[in-house]
Amino acid sequence: MSTHFHPLMLSAPAYTIDEDESAGIVRMMVEGFFDQDILARHFDDNAAFVRRWRAAGRPIRVLIDANRLLPHTPQNQAFVMRSFERIYRPGDRVAILVGSSLVKMQMRRTHSFGEIIQFFLSEQGAVTWLKAYDL
Repeated sequence: MSTHFHPLMLSAPAYTIDEDESAGIVRMMVEGFFDQDILARHFDDNAAFVRRWRAAGRPIRVLIDANRLLPHTPQNQAFVMRSFERIYRPGDRVAILVGSSLVKMQMRRTHSFGEIIQFFLSEQGAVTWLKAYDL
């Protein structure tokens, strides 16, 4: 009997957070399966970037590439939503890139946070939405 693994199942959890100051966007990449410790570190780092941008008077515009992120457990989904509520405020915008319409629909259902979070299949659509109301 042989076992087949999907390539994403083997990816180690990782994230990056970078400032794209010229575009006015904080860019993040998340991949693999995040346990509680990795989630906590990620959101602590995320909050630090947001605090710094908020202190500088910059609008909070975040683009998260989650195309290679594996699904969260129900407990981790709840942790993610509490973290979003702690970090983001009305007027902030978080665009999350996902790999398919099905994932987009599922994420909308499980990660509802008002008008702050939207899910996209293309980076161009995400960036357009992020900057739509900036002066």
